Amino acid sequence: MASGKRLVASGLILLTLQALAAPASSVDKQLKSNAAALKKNQEEIQKAETKVRELENKESGVLKTIAEIDQGLTQTREQLYVLQKKESSLRTAIKEIEEEITHLQESIDTQKKAIAARIRDLYIHGKREEWELLFNLLKENENPERKLYWVQRLLESDRVTIENYLASIEKQREKREQLGTKQKEMAELHENKSKEESKYQNQLLFQTEVLTKVKKDKTTQQRVIEEYKQNQQTLTTLIATLEKKRQAELKRQAELKSKSQSPTAAKNKVENEVPIAVGPKCTPLSGEIISHYGYHENKDLGIRLEHKGTEIRGQKGDAIKAAAAGTVVMTGNIPGHGPSVILDHNGSYYSVYGHLSNIKVKEGENVKNCQEIGSVGNAESTNGYKLYFQVYKISSKSAKGQTQDPILWLKN
Repeated sequence: MASGKRLVASGLILLTLQALAAPASSVDKQLKSNAAALKKNQEEIQKAETKVRELENKESGVLKTIAEIDQGLTQTREQLYVLQKKESSLRTAIKEIEEEITHLQESIDTQKKAIAARIRDLYIHGKREEWELLFNLLKENENPERKLYWVQRLLESDRVTIENYLASIEKQREKREQLGTKQKEMAELHENKSKEESKYQNQLLFQTEVLTKVKKDKTTQQRVIEEYKQNQQTLTTLIATLEKKRQAELKRQAELKSKSQSPTAAKNKVENEVPIAVGPKCTPLSGEIISHYGYHENKDLGIRLEHKGTEIRGQKGDAIKAAAAGTVVMTGNIPGHGPSVILDHNGSYYSVYGHLSNIKVKEGENVKNCQEIGSVGNAESTNGYKLYFQVYKISSKSAKGQTQDPILWLKN
């Protein structure tokens, strides 16, 4: 019988402790996720600040400087957003802990009343030793080892009651420690958030000063126009180089095959070569077109620029897709466009994708229509996350290409 009581008592204690020990909540998981995002953003912001300082200390392009300032602003905005999310998660966690502490206190008060009633019952019936033990166990400043000694001397039913009571007090103590930790974390977060907000305001002021200078200074405006033209010329030259390389490879292959064919047949094959159609097309990014093909008035800089491509607004990490099936002929950094990918569409067109945050294809790789080739970024962008999309039509008689309106090209 006594053995059965011990089993029941042990079971009650186990169930009570399991109920009191709350598992890791989704709030805690969210806080860990926010902490990782904060660390990553801080590293990116430090890199951006280093770049801006380098640009300030040397003669750099105006567009390059504006792009770095914009990138710093974007990263600080993202940092503030993550801080706000963490603040919300912390506030929820603190509220949950406070509620648990309140519930535990209610449970402790109820258990304490039950023990007090038990003491009165024992006192009335003259069981002096047992009621004194129970009474001493209610003293919160009593030695833990002494409490354990007294608990061991109690009857099974009273032992379960006391052990549950002590477990509730211990759980409440742990929760109070957790609350203190979260409150300290909240105070540190508020301090960090205040610094980031101040930094953001300074970055905005710096950007305004630079843009104002460009608008008022005709010489600086001319520098911007020249830089923009130079970036476009660099891209045009790159396409021409890629096309020359392609044609040279075609010629080499034709010469190799001519050894097994008659001279007339080989010559006719090269002269009659016609680029194949690119096949079905795919919009590389679904988003707002923030800059159309052709002349465009840049209100921030106060100048008119000719755009050889189009800019499509995107969100950080959005997938960039191949506009048509083709071959990856170049991956890397292009001045004014940052990390980029160039596709050759069977010798008839080239398409360019700029400002990528990462590139998921390699040079020489054949890609399918609508295949993901990278994701949206803001490297060397003067106005946030976007895709720079440009299309070249290749002449069958030379390596020179001519840009086309990418949106119209997609519709044809």
